[in-house]
Amino acid sequence: MTNQSDNSILRFFGKVLYAIRWFLMVFVFGLVCYVLFAVVSAVIPVSAEIVAAQDSPTFDVYLLKSGPHTDFLVKVKTEVHDWSIDFPYANNANPDSSLPWLAIGWGDKNFYMNTPTWADLTVSTAVAAATGLGTAGIHASYYYDVPTDRPIIHLQLSRNQYMRLCAYIDRSLIADENGKRVMIQPLLAGVNFNHDRYYDAHGRYSMIHTCNTWVNNGLKVSGQKACLWTGFAEGLFYQYDK
Repeated sequence: MTNQSDNSILRFFGKVLYAIRWFLMVFVFGLVCYVLFAVVSAVIPVSAEIVAAQDSPTFDVYLLKSGPHTDFLVKVKTEVHDWSIDFPYANNANPDSSLPWLAIGWGDKNFYMNTPTWADLTVSTAVAAATGLGTAGIHASYYYDVPTDRPIIHLQLSRNQYMRLCAYIDRSLIADENGKRVMIQPLLAGVNFNHDRYYDAHGRYSMIHTCNTWVNNGLKVSGQKACLWTGFAEGLFYQYDK
């Protein structure tokens, strides 16, 4: 009786180890396929559209890289759009309305709200973000000048192109019943600083649709050079030889 019981336990653990081995093999295979797909699709360019001479570029837009993340950096107020209506200066801890530049980035809301630094990243937050379990947010950060302390790409868009980019960002934002953008409060100290706030956004962050994918799609919409697809900032900067 004891031998039969021992054999059953051994068979059970054998099946568990077999399942774990197959799970690891599938996981590693999937990860390798993802990396290969990410590299190949990132180096395949989507060409910028040709702008007519009478519609010469007049709007400065930057791609701002902060670690693995990329933002659009735009002038707060132009004849096309006033971003201070969407992201009021008054919402900031320091409501200085003289700041002329605004960085706009899309990402996982839970990550934004719970991760002041990379050291605060938890396994549950990372898994939820990678698998698309959470909702999205927009990070709006005001600047006095165009930052020079990180990689940056300078673009010049025509009026029509900039209008399309503004409409793309606008579609990503959630509005309340009064048409105002919905500001979200961080759950931990150290998430917000003097000149930035977070706002509710449409979509779900995942390994397939990252913050950099969102920027890449915005480049396509506005007729700029882009990657076929990218989940990483490096793909965007590769296309601009940065």
